Amino acid sequence: QAGKYISFGDIVTKMYNLSQGMAPLGRGISQFIIAPLLGDGNLSLSSAVKPSPPPYMTPVTYLLPSVEWVWTPSSFLAILVFLFFWASRPPSRAPKQPRTHDPTSTRYRALRRKAFPPPFPNGWYHVCNLSDVQRGAVKSISALGMDVVCFKGAKSGEVAILDAHCPHLGAHLGEGGQVVGDSLRCPFHSWRFDTDGKVVEIPYAKLSTIPSKCKTRKHHSRVVLDAVWMWFDAEGRPPLWELKEFEDVESDGLTLRCVKQNFFNQHLAEMCENSADPYHFQTLHGPLPIPGLNKLIGCRHEITQKYPQRENAQDEMHMCKFTERMADLELMGGKFSFRKLVPFAALILDSIFTSVVFEGPGNISFTIRTPLGTMRMFMTNLPVEPFRQYVENHWYAPWYFPTFLVKIFATLSAHALEQDRQVWENKMYRKNMNLVGGDGPFPAFRRYWANHYSESSDKLGRETLEW
Repeated sequence: QAGKYISFGDIVTKMYNLSQGMAPLGRGISQFIIAPLLGDGNLSLSSAVKPSPPPYMTPVTYLLPSVEWVWTPSSFLAILVFLFFWASRPPSRAPKQPRTHDPTSTRYRALRRKAFPPPFPNGWYHVCNLSDVQRGAVKSISALGMDVVCFKGAKSGEVAILDAHCPHLGAHLGEGGQVVGDSLRCPFHSWRFDTDGKVVEIPYAKLSTIPSKCKTRKHHSRVVLDAVWMWFDAEGRPPLWELKEFEDVESDGLTLRCVKQNFFNQHLAEMCENSADPYHFQTLHGPLPIPGLNKLIGCRHEITQKYPQRENAQDEMHMCKFTERMADLELMGGKFSFRKLVPFAALILDSIFTSVVFEGPGNISFTIRTPLGTMRMFMTNLPVEPFRQYVENHWYAPWYFPTFLVKIFATLSAHALEQDRQVWENKMYRKNMNLVGGDGPFPAFRRYWANHYSESSDKLGRETLEW
């Protein structure tokens, strides 16, 4: 400290006193090495008593010149000995053990694969965007236990999805393949496939007609809102229903404002099953999904659900609905209510309302009503593996809605999904649930989810190949 004399002898004396509490070997060494330093004159420290530093000098430039060390071999050895014994102290307690639970381990993945429903339900899946197949690009897609390619005809503009491997010798049509006119040319032997999967040219074969067996499988596809969708059915049936939730976006004058992309290591059913679990909104989603404020502000949600009933002819069995409203914001652990504390808070909270429609197993439509207008968000889930989902969120809003507000809502939504991640990615499916009073309508949801499966569904995605 400024204004005091600093003695190196005081430092060595402290080292000597500390060494007396060490093992006998340490005390012996201190007698021969540290003790002589207390009076041998080999060490010196000169420090003048200095006044407070002038304002133009930094603390570093003021303090560094105040100490002058004179090193000798014995002083250097003394400090090494001190550091050695300091580092050799026994631990105060046993260390923490490493984490042994690994949800990605072979054993745990096999248990989940066996317990959960089949991983690939029947329905429409968002497999890519039009931007992926512009200007002759070919999109390779691995999902739903299949490998397919998507391309767009250069002349007709038709988008087609074909099996990825050439029926000739198995080359991957998306890795080096080229769009030629309205056909896709194989990179291996230049066989060309049209948008129906038929071979239209084999350049080296002298054939009057190409055999009908020279073809690859075409998959049913749709283009909606610049997104490409593929129909998947375990029985190979044509589409059993069509996408409807997206029809009003363009007619309402909504435009794309924001896209969020992410991966989750979970079963496809998890996000949909949240709709049947109102209480988890008060636990996992209780904290406000804003980093830094989630410790101070909590949310209280109100949830309603509606699942299709077979006896109701108007119900579409591939669709279900639920609504979510933020009933209140609770401050300081519930000590204060935003609705009661802030003027017009009730008017603000009641004006924000979200209705959700599940259309098939992988598509979720959100309609968010706010005082400034209505936003739409389409969340699509693509099972790239049995327990790995690619999630893409497309946000739409009217022309007058500020884009920065859309991005704020999109960020809050992404943080809300992250609140579920730890549970989803470590969860084990319970076929026989142990439900109590206050739980949500899980049996109704399970009956709804079963509508997406058919006889062959259980045979897909159950393989246990591990390397």
